[in-house]
Amino acid sequence: MNKFELSSAFLIGHEKIDSDHVALVETLNVMVDAFTAKDIETCQKTWLHFCGQLKQHFIDETKIMNDFGYIEKDQGNDHQEILKHINTLGQDHNSLSDWEDCLLEMRNNLLSWILKHDLRFAQHLITIGYNPL
Repeated sequence: MNKFELSSAFLIGHEKIDSDHVALVETLNVMVDAFTAKDIETCQKTWLHFCGQLKQHFIDETKIMNDFGYIEKDQGNDHQEILKHINTLGQDHNSLSDWEDCLLEMRNNLLSWILKHDLRFAQHLITIGYNPL
């Protein structure tokens, strides 16, 4: 299985949010390595770590967005739906096939779902003239 890549198109220009996104992708790549090594235990541990990282990222991201005056109507609900889906996705995985399905779901659907709101925030940062340099 190929590793995940974070395209520069998904970097939004806020150091904390971008570094969180990089860390989340790095964690998924640890999971890809574990999957490739057929190490189910590390897949499980890494998935739990990823879920915790994502939850904290959403907390931090919401605060940052609020600090910049950016309020997206359904953002909190979307974050909760994503976390619910993520938690369900990783439940009761006891085989490599289960973890492969999990990783493919992340690649094919969830990463774009997670990042789509951030691109709107990136546009907001441009609109308000935010320049971190």
